[in-house]
Order: sequence, then structure tokens, then C-alpha cells
Amino acid sequence: MRRAADLCALLQARQPNDTDLGQHFLIDEVHLAGIVDLAGDLNGRSVLEIGPGPGTLTEHLLGAGAIVTAIEVDAVAVDHLQQHFGEAIQHGHLTVLTGDALHHPWPEDIDAIVANIPYQISSPLIERIETYRRDVVCPRRVVLLVQEEFAERLTLATPADRGSLGICVALGWDASMHRRVPPGAFRPPPAVMSRVVALDPRTWPEAVDHRFVRLVVQQAFAARRKKLRTSLQRPPRRLSRRPGWYAERWNRALVSLKDDPRLDQRPEEFDVEAWLAFCADLVEAEVHIG
Repeated sequence: MRRAADLCALLQARQPNDTDLGQHFLIDEVHLAGIVDLAGDLNGRSVLEIGPGPGTLTEHLLGAGAIVTAIEVDAVAVDHLQQHFGEAIQHGHLTVLTGDALHHPWPEDIDAIVANIPYQISSPLIERIETYRRDVVCPRRVVLLVQEEFAERLTLATPADRGSLGICVALGWDASMHRRVPPGAFRPPPAVMSRVVALDPRTWPEAVDHRFVRLVVQQAFAARRKKLRTSLQRPPRRLSRRPGWYAERWNRALVSLKDDPRLDQRPEEFDVEAWLAFCADLVEAEVHIG
């Protein structure tokens, strides 16, 4: 392969001048191998890779026997991947798609998602993965290399990391942190530590629609320093998209729980189970006064 560091420099030169807006490409062989190992047995499995860049991770995925679909937005990287991995493409082991992974259609048979993603798309990519899980198929494992601070919030590492991101992810995934990756493992080196995270599907009982729970959680954390009694006074955005819900019904539900002591708590005091119970009670209370 063309020297990874040289190709990374070429790709980075085509990105915004602020490197925090660009992608930092992992070139350390030990960490690349560790990421692929964390994904489990990939032999013969369909794997989606997002933002392959110079193809360092792609090479390890193919070496593990994966059938890889790589989505890359940079034309120079796409050209390099097509040239370097021509044999793998010819034999159907690699498909390279050109486009933005947040909007480009994904294959309908993904077993796993493994990627070193641009930091700036971390949150929207998590939303895209959840939509894919809900509407298409649930990958058996997702392994992502992200900024460490984002990993802590994603996995609810401590009570201080509790927020809408981690709570909403925990409704459908068991998120765990793994190896730390230092700046020197990348080209160009980022200014922060990075962390590998794994997402494994989990199933919470759906006594209440999880999409409704997400709306409530996001509304509460939008004013996280306020008590729920205040932050939930107004109906959540997009509430009307949930069947049977509208502003008047929401207001009636809050009135029915006006004496509930949980309304005097702040959102970070609730774990996933508490949010599920609260939202279920919100629905049930409204039913009783309906």
C-alpha cells in the first residue's frame, strides 16, 4: 500500500483548514488490529465501514474475512481504494460507495458496523445507526473509534456523563468503552485522546414507545439544570409525530402528575429504568383522566 502517512497528508490537505473539522486517520497497526478483534468473528460477515480514508482499517477488515461495504465522501480516497483494493473489489469482498454516510443508502444486510469516524459526525451517525436498526436491520455489533469525551457520554461512564445522548442510546444498546488510542496513532494527530466503543443490541420492555421516551428525555435535558416540573411544561418538539399525542393531551398528563415528587428532580438524577418508568406513568396517568 502507498505509505499510509503520505496518503493521510494528501487527504487532510483537501479538508477544512481547521483540523478539528477534518478526519484523523488511524495508522497504528496494533490499534487497528484491536478494533477488528473487538468486532468478533467477521469471517464471511457483511461489514459497513464509514469513512475508510486511506484504507488502513479496510485492509484489516478484509484480512479478517469480512465482506466490506465502505462509504467514502472524498474522491481522492475513493480512487485510491479502488486502485489498491482492485482484486478485493473484483471478487466481491469489497464495495466502495461514494457519498456522505449520513445520507447515502446503506446495504440492507449489515452484520456489523466498524469505523474510525470523523469526530464531527459522531452524534448524527449514532442517530443514523438507530434509525437503521429500527427501520432495516439490527447489526449484531457496532465498533466505533471516537473522541474520548464523546465515548464517556455515549456509555454513561459516570453519573456526571448522564445526558440525552447516553440515555437514548441505552434504550437500544449496551454501550461499552474499550482501548484508549493516543494522538500519535493518527495522521494528523488530534488534540485529544480517542476511545474505542462497542454497541451491542439490548432490549428493554416496551411498556411505552421508546421514541416517545426519547422525545421526553431530549426535552428535559435541553434545560438540564431545571427541574422536570419546569422543563416539561411545554410539549416536546415533534410530539405530534407520535400516534395519539398532541399538546392538549400532554398538558393534561402533566396536570395529572402535578403531585409526583419526580417532577421536582432534575434529568441527570434519572437512569434509564427511571426514565422508562416515568414515561410509562405519564402515559398511564393521562389515560386515567381521559
